[in-house]
Amino acid sequence: MEEGTRKRPWSDLPPEILSMIGNRLCTRMDVLRFRSICSSFRSSIPAPRPWFPFRIPRVERSTLFLKKTTVYALETPGGAATGPGRARWLLKLEETELGHMRMLSVFSRWRIRPSPRKFPMTFDFLQYRIVELCRGYFLDRGIGGLGQRYWGWWSDQNIFGLNAVMHPDCCVWSDLDQCSVYFIDEEGRLAYWKYGDENGSLVDDPKGGFYEDIAVYEGEVCVVDKLGSVSQLDSSFRLRSISAGPCGFHGGDYWKHLVVSSGDLYVVDRHERSFRTPEFRAYRLDRQCGRWEEVSSLGNSAFFICDDCSFAVAAPEFAGCKGDCIYYKDRRSCWTPSPIENFLVFGLAERTTQVGGRLPGGRF
Repeated sequence: MEEGTRKRPWSDLPPEILSMIGNRLCTRMDVLRFRSICSSFRSSIPAPRPWFPFRIPRVERSTLFLKKTTVYALETPGGAATGPGRARWLLKLEETELGHMRMLSVFSRWRIRPSPRKFPMTFDFLQYRIVELCRGYFLDRGIGGLGQRYWGWWSDQNIFGLNAVMHPDCCVWSDLDQCSVYFIDEEGRLAYWKYGDENGSLVDDPKGGFYEDIAVYEGEVCVVDKLGSVSQLDSSFRLRSISAGPCGFHGGDYWKHLVVSSGDLYVVDRHERSFRTPEFRAYRLDRQCGRWEEVSSLGNSAFFICDDCSFAVAAPEFAGCKGDCIYYKDRRSCWTPSPIENFLVFGLAERTTQVGGRLPGGRF
């Protein structure tokens, strides 16, 4: 900058430039932060539209609503920019019908109320840095609800909405008429509803279903069945197998969870016998060979196994978070509402489980 040249404030940017910047933002939180800077920024783009929950057309005896939850990393003021001193919260929010947000349990869909002690009641987005980690979707029979999974009806079949996904996943400026909703019904079959269709449909599947989790990986919808086999859904709503199942646990109760971490797709095998502490195994998908490889270490990553969407974080970025661990909530307490979350931590290398402590709204 030449001597005598006056530094201009950001608010002096031409409206057309501000509009170009704002329209390139993808998430609701980014838009809200952008609009909170000053009146010039706020007037350059409209407020994000409250999409969720939105109504799925009435089928037989039930009206269904698609709901959305988002997990954020919230960096508190005064936290170090990098390193173990970084002060961060894990925060899970649900969009409501009025465009407001409410805080939910990180691991389940229970609303956290009252708010945890010492948790800030208001957030200044100019002081708090917030980063979106993952989005989760689920079908509900009512707008209000407790956030549980409810029974409904779909093409004369009883459904139990599990971990629904939207594809393509919408940014804040996307049009809903470009999206489809995919979910697993209560019999483990894969169903979909394309925006504008009068009814939903079951995916033509010769295997008959038995799917346990659904996720979007590399822009494609993927589902995992009870044996760990993963299939991909193409644009014509046809399933294509991309890997056989791993040699996982047998006997007792076991569940499969899909997790995307550092560009790789993992399946986490959760096994429970009676009232014993669950065990876990993790497998990484080798796309070239079309097979699963069991991993003995997750490195610096920590996996969170949740109802809406399981996800991974870089443990060094969260004070108190341990790498090479799987964080989860005991299924026996997953429907117990509480403002303080008790969770368990499974060390993959040591194959031991510890009580993780208390997660007040998501803080380590």
